[in-house]
Amino acid sequence: MATDLRLAFADIDEALFDVNQIPMTSRDVRSVGEMLFDVDYLARQLLMDVDGDAAGTLLRSWPTMVAAAEDLWASLPGRRPGVDERDRPITSLSAQAATIETSLSGRTAWPGQGPTSPRIDQMTQTFLNAAALVRRYGAEIPLEQPDAHRDLEAARTRIMHGLYLTAHAVNVALHEHGRDRVNDARSAGRRIHLAQHHSPYAIAPTGVWVDRMSACENTARSYLTDRFPQALAGEAMRPIDDPGRLAQALANWDIQTHRALARNLDPSDILLITRTQGLIAGASLVLVDAAADAGVLERSDRLVPAIADAGRSWSNLASRWGDLAPPGARLDEPLARAAAEVRAAYRQITHDKTTLASPKVIGDRPGLPQAVRATLRTIEAGSELAIVIAEKADAPDLVGPARALSRRAHNDVEAGLATAPAFGRDVVWVSPADILTKRLVPVPAPVSEAMRAASSATSAAAIAASAVAALHALRGGTSPVGSGRCMGREVREPHAMSGTRPSGPAR
Repeated sequence: MATDLRLAFADIDEALFDVNQIPMTSRDVRSVGEMLFDVDYLARQLLMDVDGDAAGTLLRSWPTMVAAAEDLWASLPGRRPGVDERDRPITSLSAQAATIETSLSGRTAWPGQGPTSPRIDQMTQTFLNAAALVRRYGAEIPLEQPDAHRDLEAARTRIMHGLYLTAHAVNVALHEHGRDRVNDARSAGRRIHLAQHHSPYAIAPTGVWVDRMSACENTARSYLTDRFPQALAGEAMRPIDDPGRLAQALANWDIQTHRALARNLDPSDILLITRTQGLIAGASLVLVDAAADAGVLERSDRLVPAIADAGRSWSNLASRWGDLAPPGARLDEPLARAAAEVRAAYRQITHDKTTLASPKVIGDRPGLPQAVRATLRTIEAGSELAIVIAEKADAPDLVGPARALSRRAHNDVEAGLATAPAFGRDVVWVSPADILTKRLVPVPAPVSEAMRAASSATSAAAIAASAVAALHALRGGTSPVGSGRCMGREVREPHAMSGTRPSGPAR
C-alpha cells in the first residue's frame, strides 16, 4: 500500500503532533501496518504468558477475533471479481471459528458462559480499527503499482500470522488446563483417564476443544508455510514523516501512567506499565548505541549498563505482577492505547522493514536527536514511576489467582528469594480447594516478601539509571535539534502496511 494511511487523519489538529503540545486525542493514529505488527506483538506476548487458568476466556474470545480478522481481510482493496482464491484460507478459518462459537453458545459444560480474554479482545479491536481505516482511505491506494500488491500480500500474511499465533496460544492453554486437572486429581488421590491423542493431558472435555483448535491452527499454518518470509521481504519502504512522534508518544505515556496510578489499578494495568517500561529501556539501548555511533550522543561507560539493569529489573517486576492478574481482567483503555503508540513510535526509528535496523541506519534517520532526548527523559522519569509502583506492592489487600500464587510462593522459597518457614519448606501456602475452584486469594507471605524486594530493586535500578541519564543530559550529551549527521537526509522507513518481525510460524 503506497499511501501511509496514518497520515489520512487530516481532521486531527497538527498541534497534536507537536512535541511541545500535550496529546489529548483518543484516536488511534497508527498506520495499518503498525496495527498489524502490534497484533503480532500481543499474540507473541500471549503465547509466552499463557496458562491453564486462561483457557476458558481464550476459547470464548477466539471466534470474535477471527470474525474481525475476516472483516479486515475483506476490506483490503484489489480483490478479484467473483471467487478470489486468496480468500479461501480466511473463509475456511472463519467457518471453523463460527462452529466453535455456535457450540459455545448456551453451553453449560466447560468452558460455559463467562468473561472473554482482554488480551484477545485488544487484538480484535485492533483488527476492527485497521479495517475501518482501510475502508475510509483504501481508495487512495494506487493498485496499479507493484509495491501496492506486495504490501497487500504482506498484510494478508500478517493477519494470518496473528491468528496462527493466537490459535497456538489457545491450544497451549487447553493443554495446560488439562495438565492442571490431572495434577489436581493426582494430588487428591483420584484416578483420571488420560487421553491417547495429541497429549495425555487433553482429557475430556478439553480434548474436544484441542481437536477443534488444532484444526484452526493447521488452517492458518498451511497458509503461512513457505509464504511468511517471502511475503514480507518485498514490502515497500517509506520515509519517516514525523520525527517528533516518539517524544509525543512518550509524553502521552507519562500522562496516562500517572492518571492510571492515581486510581486503584488492577494488577493487569500495572503489568502493562512495568512491561512497557522494560520495553522502553530495551529500545533506549538501541537508540543510545546508534546515537553514539552517529556522534549525536556522547559515549558513556555508565549509561548503557544502568539502562540495561533498569530494563532487567522492570521485566522481572512485570513477571511478578503478571501472577496477580486474573485471566478476565480488563485493561485501562487509554493506558493500553498509549502503550501501543509507544511501541509503534519506537519501531518507526529502530526497525528497518521487518528487522532491527543497524546502528548506521538508525543514525542516519531524521529526528534521532529528539528521540534520544525523549527516551533519556523517560528513563530519568522512571525512578519516580518505580517508587509509585512499589507503593502499590505494599497494599495489604492484594489478591491474585490461587494457582499462580501457589506456584510462585513455593518457587520463591525454593530459590531463597523469600524466608523459609521455621517449621519446614513443605508448606501449603494456598488451599487446594481455592486452586481447584480458581478463586482469587490474598497474596501469600513469600510472594509478598519477594514482590517488595523486586519493587525495591527496580526502584534502585531506575534511580541509578535516572541519575546517569540526567547527568548525561546536563553535560550536553545530545546535540540540538537539526544538528548532527542524522539530520537533513532522505531516508526510507517501513511502509504503511509493514510491521512484523520475520520469524516464520511459531512452533
